[in-house]
Amino acid sequence: MLRRSDPARLRNRKFSAPGVETRTWNLGATRHVRYRMTTLAHHLSTHDGVITLAQARALGLSRHSVQRRLSAGTWVREAVGTFRAVDHPRTSRVRVRIAVASVGKSAVLVGSSAAWWHGITSAFPSKITVATQVKGRHAGASAGVLVTHRRLHEPDVVVVDGLRVASVATALLDIAADGDTSTVDNALLTRRVTITELDDALSRYPRRRGAPEARRLFDALRSGARSEAERTATALFDAHGITGWTANTEVLGYLLDFVFREARLVVEIDGFAFHRDAKTFQRDRTKRNALLADGWRVLNFTWDDITRRPDATAHQILDALEVSAA
Repeated sequence: MLRRSDPARLRNRKFSAPGVETRTWNLGATRHVRYRMTTLAHHLSTHDGVITLAQARALGLSRHSVQRRLSAGTWVREAVGTFRAVDHPRTSRVRVRIAVASVGKSAVLVGSSAAWWHGITSAFPSKITVATQVKGRHAGASAGVLVTHRRLHEPDVVVVDGLRVASVATALLDIAADGDTSTVDNALLTRRVTITELDDALSRYPRRRGAPEARRLFDALRSGARSEAERTATALFDAHGITGWTANTEVLGYLLDFVFREARLVVEIDGFAFHRDAKTFQRDRTKRNALLADGWRVLNFTWDDITRRPDATAHQILDALEVSAA
């Protein structure tokens, strides 16, 4: 038994604890060992049980200590230099952490994967997308990871729950470039981002893939999309030979987007949710009911319909016109 009155013996005493390498400590060693045990446990609990070799070494564990856990089965190797404590199940969050860790130190979660991590969307991505500045094959990346090579500016990388992630605005810029209007619209509606933040993010990457599409969407979102939607719909009508319409025409006291008077058909382009409130929603429903009661048919389309599904949208309008002519 050690005594406080015998400091000489304490100086040469070796202390050991689960998860901590045995070393020789001075008088304050027991407190230091316990602190490191607590730190390791805290890391695992706050990182979904995922830890890299570099993180383990930073917490004071040797390679031998890591190997001992692997041999004992308390940790499993998920990728090169990336491990998981077995008392933490392999959840979606764990998969994301492993994906980022497997790509390397500078890796950042981006795109729809980052949006999922931020809680902007509940849909887990089909591919976990990770960006890195380091070029190469990244053969050590875990399965199901899409590695992209790009440099993100400092304001565009944040740490959320201990993971390097693209900021909300930067993640939504990626999503806008891919044509996902509804996710961007909902993020604005729930105030997870502002138009100004989206514009600023785009200004830092003016030549990135999909930048023109993102700019077009942001401009439409800023204005409520009416003028841009009219131009896009008009171009769609011209491209598919749709005629017999007038724009911004009043029927039953309501100003309508497109009216095919002879066919008694109305085409409305719904605005973004970001610009819609309960009063607007009720007014649109009242208008639609009045038109239907008066014998009009009404087709409602979204921005996504006319920009991402133009052929299907045009065919639906043509089918409706054909029925009217029959």
